[in-house]
Amino acid sequence: MDRFEISTLRSYYGCLLTDRQNEMICMRYDEDLSFGEIAEECGISRQAVLDGLNKGVRHLEEIDGKLLFVERDERIKAMLDEVDYKLASNDCEGAKKCVARIREILED
Repeated sequence: MDRFEISTLRSYYGCLLTDRQNEMICMRYDEDLSFGEIAEECGISRQAVLDGLNKGVRHLEEIDGKLLFVERDERIKAMLDEVDYKLASNDCEGAKKCVARIREILED
């Protein structure tokens, strides 16, 4: 998983992590700090940083595997792009169908 994906998961589910895990993931993946810099900032060892990051990322992946909010939002964004295209093409019926599918996604 790349840093953008981890940062995205943190933005969705970071409040479900411990404060320390959320802070370390933010420092590593949003602020691009090294393990050493994070360790110094938090007053812990580099190994503790690595352990905390691994545990936090694993937890984010587990949560997303159950809730799937990121996938749902990506599907909705794709459908909204399709609505824009349909409206630009004067395909109102097609746009209405897309809106109906968006509603189905939101109800799931």
